[in-house]
Amino acid sequence: MPEERGLYPNVTIEDQILFFAELKGCSRAKIKPEIDLWMDRAEIVGKKTDLVKTLSKGNQQKIQLISTIIHQPKLVILDEPFSGLDPVNAEILKKFVFDLKADGATIIFSSHRMENVDELCDSLVMLKRGKTVLRGKSEDVKNSFGRKRIMLDAPHPSEALAALPGVIQIENHKGIRIVHLAEESDANSVFDFVTKDGFIPMFSLEPPTLEEIFKWKAGELNE
Repeated sequence: MPEERGLYPNVTIEDQILFFAELKGCSRAKIKPEIDLWMDRAEIVGKKTDLVKTLSKGNQQKIQLISTIIHQPKLVILDEPFSGLDPVNAEILKKFVFDLKADGATIIFSSHRMENVDELCDSLVMLKRGKTVLRGKSEDVKNSFGRKRIMLDAPHPSEALAALPGVIQIENHKGIRIVHLAEESDANSVFDFVTKDGFIPMFSLEPPTLEEIFKWKAGELNE
């Protein structure tokens, strides 16, 4: 499924889906009774007799996905499938992807949105200018960069935390502070400091996100 929609705006939803299904070797008699079921499953607002051009961008994206997978392929290529989708429609598409995976399909998923890659993919390959700069399972890739971030919920002032050895940056994110460390071992002094008076709500030593890694690796090749 390409990022840019390849739909015919002046045909009905039904004819659109049937056309692509026939291109993939399916009979109209088999697919036609299934269209309403697929539309309900994708929560598409409208009737199968509506013209494609009358649909919202999100519903057009879902029609394109149905046209891509209605013949139950074993290999699915998705190029930026969440582009331009609101959170509700994005969740619907994610469910389709998980269902495809559960049915045994191999999915090649191309995206610049690393949060989707992290959530959906078992393994990843990161390319820059045609060269592989990272590959492996998502958790393995993140852990290979070390655990140098502390997700912290504690009453201690940021100024005091910043003065601790190895602390290089402190960010605030939705009430949680993210403490960036020079080395993973620097977490010991931070932990001792914030727990010396007893319980704190959160202290979690974590690897970088895939988005951070993506920016680092892309930056390396731009230097």
